[in-house]
Amino acid sequence: MSAGGLLERSAEDELDAMFAALASEPRRAIIQHLTAGGTTTPALGEHFEFSKQALNRHLVALEDAGLVRRRLIGRVHEVRLDPGRLDAVTAWAETIRHAWSSNLDRLADVLDELSVSASPLEDEAHEPDEGAPR
Repeated sequence: MSAGGLLERSAEDELDAMFAALASEPRRAIIQHLTAGGTTTPALGEHFEFSKQALNRHLVALEDAGLVRRRLIGRVHEVRLDPGRLDAVTAWAETIRHAWSSNLDRLADVLDELSVSASPLEDEAHEPDEGAPR
């Protein structure tokens, strides 16, 4: 177990947990709201029309994914975004974007080569036969 009490997870497991948490529109809305700064759970509950139980379920999912942190201040929980955790999602997306970009660049090169090699054939196909009437 880690210091936080969670089982150690692989980077892939962490990405899966983050994507699963972000797959929910209400959770993305909570994340978006928290980009303005930390807040308390009662204040967050006022912003969203969730029951306390639903808000807690969303926060637990976001916490389990490592996207938000809660700390108890008196009897109220303060909730903060952990933006550093999104770096793993950003890095994964950048890897995919780079691979697609490279594939599209190679496709463009192949299409250019095909276009250049097909050009003389097109010119010959459009020239009239010497024996054909004009």
